[in-house]
Amino acid sequence: MKRRIKILAAKHIDKIKWDHCVAANTNGLIYSSTTYLDAMAKNWQGVVVDDYAAVMALPWKRKLGIRYGYTPAFIQQLGLIGQIPKDDLSRILKLIYRFVALADIHFNFGNTDVQQLLPVIPRNNFIIDLSEGYTLIKSRYKSNLIENIRKASHESLVYSTAEISEGISLYHAQYQSRLKHTHEKDYSHFSMICELLHKKDQCFVRTAKTQQNGILAIAVFLKDSKRIYNIMNTTTPEGRQKEANHFLLNQVIHEFAGQDLLFDFEGSELPGVREFYEGFGVKNQPYFHYHYNGYSWPARLLKR
Repeated sequence: MKRRIKILAAKHIDKIKWDHCVAANTNGLIYSSTTYLDAMAKNWQGVVVDDYAAVMALPWKRKLGIRYGYTPAFIQQLGLIGQIPKDDLSRILKLIYRFVALADIHFNFGNTDVQQLLPVIPRNNFIIDLSEGYTLIKSRYKSNLIENIRKASHESLVYSTAEISEGISLYHAQYQSRLKHTHEKDYSHFSMICELLHKKDQCFVRTAKTQQNGILAIAVFLKDSKRIYNIMNTTTPEGRQKEANHFLLNQVIHEFAGQDLLFDFEGSELPGVREFYEGFGVKNQPYFHYHYNGYSWPARLLKR
């Protein structure tokens, strides 16, 4: 019997069933929760298979009257959540093409079958299993990371909590010039969802400071029942000199080690960042980027 597959507007989605599907599946990440999507996506609709046996968020915008799919700010990967047979995956893709003929889609790490159907580009995403305990995790640290942590230990750094606003404002100040497609409203929406998640114990901030209370490195983390997400991590110029981010992330790992969670570093394709994360003895759990443009000229010039 063929599965029922449909695309529903967000207002028609049963949010309880959708969120249950996200929570129940290992590839259901926090970005696909309805709370997060409502906060970060201008508009979104969702693929729903049968009675929410599988789901997939489809954020979209319009330009010149044309609807196109996009990945909102501060969302790394969405994609299909739940077990999808390959035949159903082909049907879902046809539905998506009819819904948006132009899109950038980031299929999640569990959507490995898309590699056989689409010209996707794998993207790095590094994780460690915190349940293994700190001693075993640290035994995999690379020698240069261990040396940098040792150097940081001589700087009398202070590991502490901080406000969400501090983490977001410093990130904005340090990196906004590089993030051309992230706008003020994205930071505002992200701040609001972080404050909401904080009330549910799903967002926290940690920082490395000087003895005089000056911030050297700070990170905003999201948290669900499966993983901790290193979503917004900032180091000041002085902090880089003192290896403050090595110290900070090691302390976070130490704090949560032993819990049944993954620590998700969130990328990266940047060689320097990739090398830094690899120093923690990480596992690469790639996700898959797919860009397509089914419009003919001149509409295909809309977004590249």
